[in-house]
Amino acid sequence: MNLSPHLRTSRTSTEDPDVIDVPVLIVGGGGSGLSASVFLSDFGIASLLVERHATTSIQPKAHILNARTMEIFGHHGLAEEIYAEGSPPENCSAMAWLTSLGGHEPYDRQVLHRSDAYGGGALAERYAKASKYRHGNLGQRWLEPLIRRHAEERNFGGVRFGHEVVQFEDSTDCVTAAILDRTTDRTYRVRAQYMIAADGGRTAGRRLGVRMQGTPTFLDWINLHVRADFSEFIPFDDTVVNRVSSLADDGALEHCGVVPMGPKRWGRHSEEWTLMFSRPPGSREAAELDDETVVSMVRRTLKLPHDHPMEVHSISRWPVEGTVAERFRVGRVFLVGDAAHRHPPSGALGLNTGVQDSHNLAWKLSHVLAGDAAPALLDSYEAERRPVAERVVERALFSLFNQIAFTSGTGIVPGGRPEWNRAQMTALFSDTPDGRTRRAVLGEYFETNRITTAHLGLEMGHDYAGAGFVVADGTPPPESDPLGLEYIQSSRPGSRMPHAWLERGGRPAATHDLLARGAFLLLAGANGEGWVKAAAEVSGTYGPTVTAHAVGPGHEVTDPDGTWNALRGHDEDGAVLIRPDGIVALRAHSGDDPAGRLRRALDVALGRSSATAVTTAGEGCG
Repeated sequence: MNLSPHLRTSRTSTEDPDVIDVPVLIVGGGGSGLSASVFLSDFGIASLLVERHATTSIQPKAHILNARTMEIFGHHGLAEEIYAEGSPPENCSAMAWLTSLGGHEPYDRQVLHRSDAYGGGALAERYAKASKYRHGNLGQRWLEPLIRRHAEERNFGGVRFGHEVVQFEDSTDCVTAAILDRTTDRTYRVRAQYMIAADGGRTAGRRLGVRMQGTPTFLDWINLHVRADFSEFIPFDDTVVNRVSSLADDGALEHCGVVPMGPKRWGRHSEEWTLMFSRPPGSREAAELDDETVVSMVRRTLKLPHDHPMEVHSISRWPVEGTVAERFRVGRVFLVGDAAHRHPPSGALGLNTGVQDSHNLAWKLSHVLAGDAAPALLDSYEAERRPVAERVVERALFSLFNQIAFTSGTGIVPGGRPEWNRAQMTALFSDTPDGRTRRAVLGEYFETNRITTAHLGLEMGHDYAGAGFVVADGTPPPESDPLGLEYIQSSRPGSRMPHAWLERGGRPAATHDLLARGAFLLLAGANGEGWVKAAAEVSGTYGPTVTAHAVGPGHEVTDPDGTWNALRGHDEDGAVLIRPDGIVALRAHSGDDPAGRLRRALDVALGRSSATAVTTAGEGCG
């Protein structure tokens, strides 16, 4: 990628000292916005991030980072720090459902179910075949400062907390925004070629008239961030989430998530926790829930002893919906994260999808601004990411209600007489043939929760072929698993490059380790010298950098166990071309005309119809 000097830093306009010119303005300093800042800096593009709050999140919020997100963070040098600060894998590999933390009834302090989750336990082997990266587990209260630190180090002066966009205008050649410094009460202007709205939908989407489509608010979600010692009540040390479903005095089941948040000790010995529950929106009960009542309700649901200490750090409330923005792009403004899609936390899909939005967009912006790609490439952001968001929202909604549906397996009747429901719970845990039958049936209900905790196919199996920015090779896509559990690795254009362990210079190297930041990657067969030569000819002269390797005996990169050979989908004369985000752009089954085919593939992948488009791309406000 050939970067012009003005792309590397923001600058004060020579025409107006109160105007800052910058290639990209990022609005919002949460996980998606901070990640976008890091990614753009690594691609050589300056940005200015503004966040209206003075600090990163004070709430733990989202915490599970799936393998694809960790793969992206690994590519940008963040993964090892996240693993180091987050929970060890032995403390975040399962999910448990409990009847309570305390209490004295025969059905209290019982385990309804426990299952491996998020690549842990028996799932580990399947997940390890898909990526060198395991899941991470670190709440946003600790994750965001970590990403912010990297964003500030890589873009000095380009991350401003306590600064708020109060107005913006998107013209044909730039976005001009008025920014309020909330500390000094001074307003200044920023002029950017593009704007990323990572503001949760608070500013850009509403002002642009972008409607959210889908299921509007249907729950009020309440999170408590507490400090407590629950070690005597939690039976497992490896659970990343504990869901308590306790039988109240009136015979109703009350639900509360109990999530260990570390930050020094993990599992059942965690010092801090997130407690989660929900209520119907607009209900009288929800409206009357002041903080004192919320704490009382949670203690009652968990059946905590009255004298057990629990320090409440904060209580947050947020409306739960299942919606997707009708558009992810309006002119020069792009929506990412919660600005583009919102859904329940079921399945840990929200933050992950937002980070992946930013990653998909950042490499494209960088190549357009560098002049390697046509502006039309930016149309691929919505075309590729909106279908992913729709699927994620659908799954999160279904997962939420599926988690509640287990109550049908307990014999408890919603609205039933208290004595009936108590009898059902007592029978469920009785040491009798009937009790064993009931528990076995209940286990069948819980097995369906795999769609929430073991959805590797949903996490990794995105297919961008239909967006039109990869070269189709005429092959059908792998048959997808309707449950989203199984992930079939494929080198079909539009798919994520398969993970395989290769050797480079005699040392282990994963396929995704071969990607250089911002560069395309070509992997040819053992007889693919023509492809490697063609890549050297076009690299940097026909737009972007293309690094290339022939894989096989006698080459620097080898495939010792044959895994890559089985996954690549071409013969020893063929090759695959990989985009900077790890997506396959071209699969050539033979070695015919490698230079011509490589140029044509780059034209498609970069949204340009001719070489002329390269020289005009990225022109804008000055």
